[in-house]
Amino acid sequence: METDNSKMLNVKSFVGGHDIKVFDGCSFNLELRKYTGGEVIASIPYSGRMLSAKTAQNDGEMNINGTVIPVRSNQVFVYADPVPSAEECDYCVVSAMYVSACKSLGIDTSRLLTIGDTVADDEGRVIGCINFNRN
Repeated sequence: METDNSKMLNVKSFVGGHDIKVFDGCSFNLELRKYTGGEVIASIPYSGRMLSAKTAQNDGEMNINGTVIPVRSNQVFVYADPVPSAEECDYCVVSAMYVSACKSLGIDTSRLLTIGDTVADDEGRVIGCINFNRN
């Protein structure tokens, strides 16, 4: 996949309620199973709202250790918030569930990004990422 790096893109986050920090120069920490170290090279601003989707009703339940848990035989989406306009941003960082809902409902996902490899601090708390996934 080639990209045109000459155009400054307007990317906004529609997940997490905070900006997303993008790191470079990280190393993979096998113990944490995440990347660590590096330095922040970009910050994707939080848009002020989260995009979400709604699934269909549960179609069953199971008893797990004495607790009844609702289950579905298959995740079926019945609604997804509209994708923001191209005038608002070139790309939207969203949750994987939101992308799944859009695909299931026939909504164009070409402007949607999800978090790629995560970066953690020394305690294992996620503090950013090193890349995004196109969906």
